[in-house]
Amino acid sequence: MRPELTPRRRWVLKHIVEEYVTSATPVSSETVARRAPVRVSTATVRNDMAALEELGLVHQPHTSAGRVPSDAGYRLYVKELMRPADLEPAELRTIYHQFHQVEFAIDEWLALARAVLAQAVHSAAVVTPPLAPRARVRRIELVPLHDGLVLLVLLLHSGHIRQQVVPLVEPASREDLIQLSNRLTDLLAGHTATEVRTAPAATVNEGQVLQAVAQALEHAEQQVGEGLLYAGIRFIVAQPEFAQSAKLQPVVEALEQGHVLAPILLQTLPQSGVRVLIGDELPHEAIRNCSIVLTAYGPDAETRGIVGIVGPTRMPYWRAVPLVHFVGSLIDGLMRESFRTR
Repeated sequence: MRPELTPRRRWVLKHIVEEYVTSATPVSSETVARRAPVRVSTATVRNDMAALEELGLVHQPHTSAGRVPSDAGYRLYVKELMRPADLEPAELRTIYHQFHQVEFAIDEWLALARAVLAQAVHSAAVVTPPLAPRARVRRIELVPLHDGLVLLVLLLHSGHIRQQVVPLVEPASREDLIQLSNRLTDLLAGHTATEVRTAPAATVNEGQVLQAVAQALEHAEQQVGEGLLYAGIRFIVAQPEFAQSAKLQPVVEALEQGHVLAPILLQTLPQSGVRVLIGDELPHEAIRNCSIVLTAYGPDAETRGIVGIVGPTRMPYWRAVPLVHFVGSLIDGLMRESFRTR
């Protein structure tokens, strides 16, 4: 008969998770008994630990050792037992001011996000710029250079900027280029490369610009996933779980191969809030010794970026979840404000 997960056993599991995350050593029945809110014998705690092991929520690394949470134990903890930490107001104010002191630039925000999260949780932090399966036009500007050359500045719906020099056959004044920029922005806003290629051109110059815009959109789509950025590898290296290079190397390689990992993570992002993926729940085999805490940000449901933390399954989830949510929300708000002012 399968053991029952009683309230006391749930408390024992909660304490095993939190103690193990802090100490990185198997948790003994004596340790749990000392922390119990009411007096309980070590024999009773040992019986509860045995029941939790039978339920697959903890395991014993070796005979006579204490217990260690399993992936299922961590999952139950995150889903039902965890109380997210109340982050210190001073810490939140510091992070808020750091983000508002940099200019309205997505690259600056993402660099700051991964540095802040890695340091705050002592794990690796991962971010991506906003990514979309299809690159779309937001705004087109044409800047005159010299000798019939113009600079195409293409603002994508994701917030990215593409620049390309375009030669024009027919002469065009600065005023002509402003009018052409406005006309093409009105005509092409929200369009993909395929739609741009089929758009009618009123003049030879317009046809050249349309071709350049389509090429820039296609190039942007080919680079989706190449923008995965990470920080804090030194914190992962310091974790006892990754003392062996055989366990560490696949994790580092997965982070370095952003073009593989980023699209996979994008598929797992929640529509709102924070998602926690633990061990075997991860869609990439190389990082199944890890957990990832992720949230999304972006201007719309199609164009979204990643903010998250990657670390061992022995992660302080109670701190990681609210921090990822706070930083992700900050970037989301800044990005939406930036779009409104453009």
